Amino acid sequence: MEPQPLPQGITAPPNGDPAGHFAALDLGSNSFHLILARRLGQHIQVIDRLREMVRLGTGLRADGTITPEAQQRALETLRRFGDRLRDIPPQHIRAVGTYTLRRGFRAVDFLEQAGQVLGHPIEVISGQEEARLIYRGVSFTLGPPANRRLVFDIGGGSSEIVLGDGIHPICMESLHMGCITYSQRFFRDGRITAKRWQAAETAARLEFQPVAANFRAAGWHEAIGTSGSIRAVAAMVQTLRNTPDIDAAGLAGLRDRLIRAGRVDRLNLPDLAAERQQVFAGGAVILSAAFAALGIERMLPCDGALREGLLDELAAGRRGRQDVCNHTAEALSQLYHADRGQASRVCTTALGFLDQLREQWALGQTPDIDALRWAAMLHEIGLAISHSGYHKHGHYLLANGDLAGFSRNTQTLVSLLVRFHRRKIIRREFNVLPPEQRLTALRLTIVLRLAVLLHRA
Repeated sequence: MEPQPLPQGITAPPNGDPAGHFAALDLGSNSFHLILARRLGQHIQVIDRLREMVRLGTGLRADGTITPEAQQRALETLRRFGDRLRDIPPQHIRAVGTYTLRRGFRAVDFLEQAGQVLGHPIEVISGQEEARLIYRGVSFTLGPPANRRLVFDIGGGSSEIVLGDGIHPICMESLHMGCITYSQRFFRDGRITAKRWQAAETAARLEFQPVAANFRAAGWHEAIGTSGSIRAVAAMVQTLRNTPDIDAAGLAGLRDRLIRAGRVDRLNLPDLAAERQQVFAGGAVILSAAFAALGIERMLPCDGALREGLLDELAAGRRGRQDVCNHTAEALSQLYHADRGQASRVCTTALGFLDQLREQWALGQTPDIDALRWAAMLHEIGLAISHSGYHKHGHYLLANGDLAGFSRNTQTLVSLLVRFHRRKIIRREFNVLPPEQRLTALRLTIVLRLAVLLHRA
């Protein structure tokens, strides 16, 4: 991969300096990916990529737990990945979990153990945040487009669609379907029939139905496909039609060939790994539905995706990600007509209190400051719904919204600060946070409450 330009203002340390190295980890439902890079002059250079097919999504149970077997596969992979992170500064590492860890709401202990094995905490991100980072990763890999670009990614448990203009995504959706979930649902025993394919494609098109019209109306100049599923389909279509991209005719030919063979493993495709064969049909049928629902004529495959987006944001430093969160908070403040003057006064006072309590309460780390500032900015947004119980309304909006830039943990923390900036503090509600964060969250809540009380008049 060619070195990519660094964001403006970043200087490069000497080659070989561990401080100039970065690592981005994508803990997907199907595969775990690790990408390692370094600063090289005014560019960032990828120096290694690791991928292991963990199939964590196959272990997700309906009750939100993950089977011990799937957990063990994940922990073994993370232990190997962790060996590669030892000399990299923690602030230059990001590890994120996607669909399976979003749905594994009763796998908190596993998530904590996984972070310990890896040697770095794991953030669980929303589908919208995943979509934003995927788009950024494509821009990192291909360069920003001159015109409007559609990006589609098929994961193990979810699929993301993003429409962007230049480097900026303007419409993002995350749909609950992936190559693992559809392969298990429609092709569990490996058999592929015309009836099964039709049922799977109909189900996928129904998932697209609520969002397809908006994307089609907006239009785009190029469609890009990311993920292993789409690259595998592209390779098969190239074998059939000798073309580097994917078109509707190529997908139809692939579908017919799969149905005639009855099973993927009967196609005698040496370039399709056995582990990919198990989820190939699910990914192919979702892509076929995407072409039909969105009106895609042609799609180019791309290697860049979520992990490259993480890497690009890491290279931009804390400021890059913080700017995204700040923009999100500002947009919410405007959307719900918050009193910005009052929010500013509360924020200034709260941060002043935080500074005074820095040593006594072990506060003042950058995440503490950011969370308190965003909560102060947004503590009154619930008034847009009703004055009665507005703190609860604000909590709901923040806990359940799609907040670009925010990890699930940060989003939960900010929503709790807003929920308990007034009325009774219910300590058990903080149990949704990791154990080591609960005391800090309570202390930040007290700081915000005092600031709000001081400016209540």
